Amino acid sequence: MSVASISASPRRIRDSRWPAEIRGRFKPREAAWGVCLLATVLAVFLFRLTNTSVIVAPLAAIAGGGILIPACLHVIYTRWRPDPLIGPIAGGLAVITWAGLVSGMTALAALRTGAPIVDPSLARTDAIIGLHTPTLVIWVAHHTVIAALLSVAYKSTVPLVFATVILLGLTRHEHQMWELCFLFAATGPVCASINAAAPAIAAFTYYGIQPDSLALLPTGAGRFHLPIFVAYHSRILNAVDVRQLEGVVTFPSFHTIMALTTAYALRNHGALSALAWAWCSLTLVSTIPIGGHYATDVIGGAAVWALFTTAIQGRTVLHRLPKSQFFPGAIFGQG
Repeated sequence: MSVASISASPRRIRDSRWPAEIRGRFKPREAAWGVCLLATVLAVFLFRLTNTSVIVAPLAAIAGGGILIPACLHVIYTRWRPDPLIGPIAGGLAVITWAGLVSGMTALAALRTGAPIVDPSLARTDAIIGLHTPTLVIWVAHHTVIAALLSVAYKSTVPLVFATVILLGLTRHEHQMWELCFLFAATGPVCASINAAAPAIAAFTYYGIQPDSLALLPTGAGRFHLPIFVAYHSRILNAVDVRQLEGVVTFPSFHTIMALTTAYALRNHGALSALAWAWCSLTLVSTIPIGGHYATDVIGGAAVWALFTTAIQGRTVLHRLPKSQFFPGAIFGQG
């Protein structure tokens, strides 16, 4: 090869030697929309597999108002009349609503596989860790102020996801906003699908915590999902009503994933970041005495979050590294 040909086409040579995952930076917006589509296909498959139906009217109302309208606004204000605020925020809200809706429906359909509950295994793992859930629950129950604070933290998880999307959009942190949307959209269906093979009725019921202790906790703590769980797992119900998408996934904890994702999305916001991580820590603690989770659920949720977060950050880091660190010979056209 001549010197002239080498100097004329170094970029072409370098690019041809680069694998796609290194050449292109991870694009969270496109990935978030794509994951929503794949999750919808998975939901349809599970509905057919478990012979589950859906009540159409409420689904159409939520899909139309919560997904279709903001999605249309996203297209209009991204492609035709670009607006740096309306376009991203509308798209982010559409993705979060779509992913949350599909994940909730998938979780209920997955229960209808009738797989045996895995609570004994989760309880054994907690014992190995050294945490006795009933002891923690009873202690929290007798400290009403702490119980109330943990209840607020637990119940704020989903609203804070939506609020963070809006905040990141308003502050022009679009990449971080779409990262949040992707992590939410990707991990939700994963947690919901695990329900098909490893459903768990949750710690309060499995351990048989006494009613007098439960009465001291905020209403429904650790048991709010129980009627819906039993109805679908026993196949008494075969139609999903999206107005009743209770959190029926015990392992892994999706509340853990949402809390970590929200705090991580605000990592470059100074004092707000510190506050977000503090609130995230409070939420992680609340998952056991308020959400009825096992400690193993929290660890599992954190592991799923770490896996997806590491994956997307790894692709971004690869994009930023000089190509010569991977293929030094390509710069000179060797080989």
